[in-house]
Amino acid sequence: MNSQTEQQAPSYPWYDDRVEDLHQNLADPEEDYEDQYDTPKKIHGYLCEHVWKQDEAKRAASIILHNCLHGIKSNGIFVGPTGSGKSYLWRCLQKIYPNRIVIADSSGVSKEGWAGSVKWRDLLRSPIFRSENHSILVCDEFDKMCSPKITSGGNNASFDVQGEALTLVEGTHVDVKINSVTHSIDTSKISFVLLGAFSNKAHDIAEKSSGSRIGFGAAPEPIQPYARPLDIQDLIDFGLMPELAGRISRIVNLQPMTVEDFYRMTDNSLGFLSHIGEQYKADIRLTPAKRRELAELAARTGLGVRGMESQIRHLIDDAIFDDCKRCRFEF
Repeated sequence: MNSQTEQQAPSYPWYDDRVEDLHQNLADPEEDYEDQYDTPKKIHGYLCEHVWKQDEAKRAASIILHNCLHGIKSNGIFVGPTGSGKSYLWRCLQKIYPNRIVIADSSGVSKEGWAGSVKWRDLLRSPIFRSENHSILVCDEFDKMCSPKITSGGNNASFDVQGEALTLVEGTHVDVKINSVTHSIDTSKISFVLLGAFSNKAHDIAEKSSGSRIGFGAAPEPIQPYARPLDIQDLIDFGLMPELAGRISRIVNLQPMTVEDFYRMTDNSLGFLSHIGEQYKADIRLTPAKRRELAELAARTGLGVRGMESQIRHLIDDAIFDDCKRCRFEF
């Protein structure tokens, strides 16, 4: 490319978008991981270094990612309470395969032609979906999108939104316009992973189970939500469209985290704390008292790992303000 072309290129409306695609294809940071994590067991081993407990979820995610790398479409629903690690698990996998996984908030998706700024096609704007590779779209907060929304006419508006999702999950071509360029996205190459708490259903099941045990010989403690795994019928009862449920190959239940779980996760031997240290290029140490404080906060607020990360970063940022050259922190 000569200098004259270089000067003219930015004037074309499609230029920036095409350059983005070119960079995406030329600089592929996941190449280093193709051999390192090329089997489900190796991917699972990586997750075990970064995610505490939730072995069923780690195994399922490992299979879905492995299938994606080999051009096999797999769809799944990951169910569990807030703070149990649903999105964190996929954020960990996104770090080793950033050009395969997109994580998006699907709670505000509305039907084409309806009010609302976010449509299903907007979740497909990433250049990852324009490559020839199979990829994974992780739809966070999916339960909020499929929760029943009854219109004044008595129709369930959620089913209309899910109906559009059904078409994508089955596999179709979607035109996505970015700037002045329209891209045709082939969703048959996308695995859909749906994340949700479905908390109302979990609490309803717990209440009914506890009520059935009232009387002679009743358990002194009520049954806790998520004590029984949610199955496909539970999700349909919650509001999941039956036709969409039929396109999901697996349902994965994550268990609630306890204070002791969160305390264990603040250990330096796990990836969550070391990752923060890598970002700040610093050694981070937490006293037992601070670990306990963070664990209790994570459990009480329901924010889980995300809440602990936020608190630790806040502490580091305050310390850096006083001394930006520090490379060791102890709280």
